[in-house]
Amino acid sequence: MLKSYYKQLFLKQFHNYFQRTPPIPKQIPQTSNYFGNERVDEFQWMQDPNNIDVQKYIISENRFTDKVMQNTESLQKQLQYEMKKKLITPVTLPPVKTIENGYEYYTKSSSYGDIYYRRKMFDRSSEEVLLDFNIFTRSNKTIKSVLLSTDHNILAYLVEQEGNEVGTLYFKDLSRNLNFQKEKLEGVFNFLWGTNTHTIYYTVADKQLRPYKVFAHKIGTMQQIDLSIFEEKDQSAFVDITYTKDKSFIMINSNTFISSEVQFFDAHHDISMGKPNLTLIEARVPGLEYYVDHHNGYFYILTNADDTKNFKLVRSSLANFGRKNWETIYAAKESEKIEDVEIFHNYATIFIKREGLPVILCYNLWTLEVDQIELPDKFCVVSPGINNNYNTDIVRFTYSSPFISESIYDYNMQTRNLLPIRIHSIKDFDSNLYECYRIYANNNLDGTKIPITLLHKKCLVLNNNNPILVRSYGAYGISTEPEFQLEHFPLLERGWIIALAHVRGGSELGFSWYDQGRNMQKMNSFNDFISVIEHLISSKYTNSSLLSTIGISAGGLLTGTVYNMRPDLFRTIIMKVPFLDPLSSMLNPDLPLTRVEYHEWGNPAESKEIYDYIASYTPYDNIKHYHPSSSSSTNNISNSSILVTAGMHDQRVNYWHPLKWIARMRLRQSDCYYPYSGKNNLLILKTDFDKGHFVGNNHSDKIKNLAFELAFLIFQTIKY
Repeated sequence: MLKSYYKQLFLKQFHNYFQRTPPIPKQIPQTSNYFGNERVDEFQWMQDPNNIDVQKYIISENRFTDKVMQNTESLQKQLQYEMKKKLITPVTLPPVKTIENGYEYYTKSSSYGDIYYRRKMFDRSSEEVLLDFNIFTRSNKTIKSVLLSTDHNILAYLVEQEGNEVGTLYFKDLSRNLNFQKEKLEGVFNFLWGTNTHTIYYTVADKQLRPYKVFAHKIGTMQQIDLSIFEEKDQSAFVDITYTKDKSFIMINSNTFISSEVQFFDAHHDISMGKPNLTLIEARVPGLEYYVDHHNGYFYILTNADDTKNFKLVRSSLANFGRKNWETIYAAKESEKIEDVEIFHNYATIFIKREGLPVILCYNLWTLEVDQIELPDKFCVVSPGINNNYNTDIVRFTYSSPFISESIYDYNMQTRNLLPIRIHSIKDFDSNLYECYRIYANNNLDGTKIPITLLHKKCLVLNNNNPILVRSYGAYGISTEPEFQLEHFPLLERGWIIALAHVRGGSELGFSWYDQGRNMQKMNSFNDFISVIEHLISSKYTNSSLLSTIGISAGGLLTGTVYNMRPDLFRTIIMKVPFLDPLSSMLNPDLPLTRVEYHEWGNPAESKEIYDYIASYTPYDNIKHYHPSSSSSTNNISNSSILVTAGMHDQRVNYWHPLKWIARMRLRQSDCYYPYSGKNNLLILKTDFDKGHFVGNNHSDKIKNLAFELAFLIFQTIKY
């Protein structure tokens, strides 16, 4: 008995010791050769998710992460409390309602997700639950889209398993409050109702996660006999279906990153009569993008035709809609970019970025007058709201700022009156104590001015002694916006600075800003980011021992590359589902989205120049062999703690990007990190076996994950 007790005690102590030590990754070198370049990848074996050793390695990394983060558990709980408290609004917000067919439709939030309701107008007692997100989030599923049939008798909702990005389309009979028992559509990417209650149009995706086919389904029939409407053969193009606002036409949009092709058919077509006739508006041409709506016998087209890289709004008649007949209504000025357009019976609402900041213009389609909506704040994010009603003079838009969560406004374009529908202010947070403004850094190589948006307390002292979080993205033309981020509040209240670096590769300053940060000019993004950080340090906002950064997805590529270039700049780094091995991804056309993204990164399999260029910056291939005693330059010294996250079901950035990167870091730089460095520098990986690329609808899980990340930032930056 005593011997057994000591044996169990020994095993327990051994297990605890093992948890305190990072796993040693197995190496199986595999060699590839492109254009005479021999590439050895000792961790390519990790790309097989069914390999039991891959799963064991992930579990070991997770255990190590759990062990070394144990001393932050009380801080994590405190941070969860602070963020949950911020989400409790000072007053109960009224639900945002959409009025259709004598009913009010609205949502209410709960801890696990939204709940959809409806009730008859002016009859509070008639409230009924249409859809409860909680049922799905608890089983690791999410509702991607919800649409009512035109007669409001059938609710269609698309449910996907976490990370799948295609799902199952279900139907609910609202007259009986019952789901259709036998009818559902599998493998759906997106959908919309026809103008009658009997027809659903939907898209499906191929194995590369590219929506490429459009089908028509008649309610009451089997999916196997659904009518194929359109198939896109170009493997770099993805397909979507939309209505024109007036419900006259259904548009089939076939887009690449740099081109568009739109075909349309009569929205009232009866599919029992067969396949609708598709009419092409303009054939796809590299570099030509266009998006189409309809109003009073005219197509209104948002396009970059005729070298208007930042877009213009044009129109053409139904009789003569070819490109040569496009008449310009509004063209973006030099400092502008048109981001979206909403067409109504009397007005076109144009959403613009001007000098990187949002502007909304209301264009009278009859008098040609233009009115600009005065927004509550300059540094904010706006986007079109739910504007289903074509015959209205009211446009709804969503608004958020660094200090205001997503709020909703209605603007009467005729009376020019702005009406707040729901303002989501933050509890126990006095925004008057903080400021938001913009500064600029000069790129150290070409002198380009890089905008930086800063948030901090007004009492800030420029003494190089302030903790700072620098964020950026810089890819796909996606801007780093001054939007509401719940995780910023615990940092701001602790005296941190938040810096948003608007590097090239985003579209903050228009198409050229994006174009200068992609493909064979991608290095501009990295040099911009370095220049921003150096400017923040030289301007006495902070120093490198207090500087943290978070990079998400392609923003993780930015962070990972800059870490390799200048590891001395960072104290703490978080990379969430990061794109760290772009060379392997872009060399494999069978992976999801690879062909679609050749326009962003280039095709390294077809060009030595592109191969060499990607190889020069890819984070995975450029991890340095580092030993503290042999470092000859302070620019090569790493004093960072790094947290990397992954989702096992991530189809956009496969789990093996962060996994292989961590393994190679352990191989080449283990002397920099606990427990071998003699310091508390951490290099840890947290992989979620149930998640994909995007966070689900479970608010509690979101806050828990954010608290974990913030605890890592704060503990490693301040308590280091």
